[in-house]
Amino acid sequence: MKEFVINLWTARQQERLTNDAGSRLNSLGADLKRRLTMTGKNATRLRKVIEQGASVEGGDPLFELRPVWMASPETVAQLFARAPVFDVVIFDEASQCRLEEALPVLTRAKRLVVAGDEKQLPPTRFFESTANDDDNQLDDDLDAQSLFEKQQSQTEDLLSAALHLSIDQAYLDVHYRSKNADLIEFSNRAFYRDRLQAIPGHPDRRDAVPPVRLIRADGVYQDSENEIEAQKVVDVVRELLMVDAAPTVGIACMNVAQRDVILEALDDAAADDERFAKALDAARNRTNRGSFEGLFVKNLENVQGDERDHIVISTTYGPTKDGKFFQRFGPLQQQGGGRRLNVLVTRARAAVHLVTSIPQSAYRSLPPVPDGAAATGGYLLFAYLKYAEDLLPHYAPQEAKAESTQVKVNVLATKAPSKLAESLAGMIADQAKLGSDVYWGNEGFAVDVAVRNAQGKYPLGVLVDGSRFPLVDDIVEWDIFRTKVEEDQGWKLLRVWSPQVFRDADAVVRQVLQSSKP
Repeated sequence: MKEFVINLWTARQQERLTNDAGSRLNSLGADLKRRLTMTGKNATRLRKVIEQGASVEGGDPLFELRPVWMASPETVAQLFARAPVFDVVIFDEASQCRLEEALPVLTRAKRLVVAGDEKQLPPTRFFESTANDDDNQLDDDLDAQSLFEKQQSQTEDLLSAALHLSIDQAYLDVHYRSKNADLIEFSNRAFYRDRLQAIPGHPDRRDAVPPVRLIRADGVYQDSENEIEAQKVVDVVRELLMVDAAPTVGIACMNVAQRDVILEALDDAAADDERFAKALDAARNRTNRGSFEGLFVKNLENVQGDERDHIVISTTYGPTKDGKFFQRFGPLQQQGGGRRLNVLVTRARAAVHLVTSIPQSAYRSLPPVPDGAAATGGYLLFAYLKYAEDLLPHYAPQEAKAESTQVKVNVLATKAPSKLAESLAGMIADQAKLGSDVYWGNEGFAVDVAVRNAQGKYPLGVLVDGSRFPLVDDIVEWDIFRTKVEEDQGWKLLRVWSPQVFRDADAVVRQVLQSSKP
């Protein structure tokens, strides 16, 4: 299909821009070539090239040859006339686009698509003049962080403005970035009301360690810095880079001061170890499929939009040198602090390494958030630390899972239960002596009956009837998609329809037993 569309598109351009024989450019094609290829003092700026083509009868062929343009809002406003030049204009990362920057672009579109995440950061105004403040001056006691928060509270972004309009809205429910569903589970619960459907990996391919690893540094927080924690970050980076096929790495922390300490610690470690220096240099300059994916060290406010295989997070805060721990979390405690944390913990594809000096006693016994109140960023940071610590027991070594070899049916929680799936799992256990997990995975990518053999492996997944995922409009389309995704994750699937079970349940059980064999 791709080749057909390209060939059809090319044929149309040749027909319009060449003579009848197709061997030479006609006058329209020659004029376009002149506009684009003229050099020297007669060269035409792109804005003028576009302006000259506006009067071409039937439309400028430049837009037929190049129907898709990628540019910043500022560039669009500079290059194109204030007219609906494009059929559709798409704003990506719209929560980062200021409304005043977007408005000039809207006049260039017949239709508008606004894409973004309201649970992530708004655009920054920290470095702008404050001449228009209500009091026309800065309070003497406002430090840089307080000024930042004051400016942020006045920011209006395109996404927020669009959500206040009566427009068609659609959600991206499938989460593709995280290779392990536990990477996104915390944010899914805390920010997205369990709407996101991460693609669960096959249980036989489960990682030996949690994708969110809690590493205690027990450092000292002084003058907005934590040097011990920075050294622990270097240890983690060394561990990640000093292997064959090293992953891409990003480092994030809570403030600029800690960022600088980590950068200095990395450079010092490289100066003392030539092999690490080479690995660090390669990591900093790494590209993947033409995109820059080098190692970065960024503070909380600058990490949005980045993603790497592994993210190392320095939580930075900790006890003072006299052992006192103050719950002063700067930007996390201010308005939008939860959004900052959400950005921070969702940057990784494969793993998060959470380096912390925050005392365990501070986050192990969290009180519930009062009804009607919103959790602060500091509270959510504590909750994330607890989440990371609680993941560890679920990744116990294989030899500690003797109970999984028992013929047992585990019925997991689901919003759309199926009596057929549960009954079938019971029959498989009674007659075939095979255990199972019913509703394994998540709501969107559930394996109705994940069959488990005596070795604790999962040789077969049984799907009954159609998809039970209630959020989709077309359950057949979703069921086809779900099946393909699960097969790509390594599942061997058997489809069982309810009439088969009603007619001959024993035959279905025999089919499950046969299909479960290697």
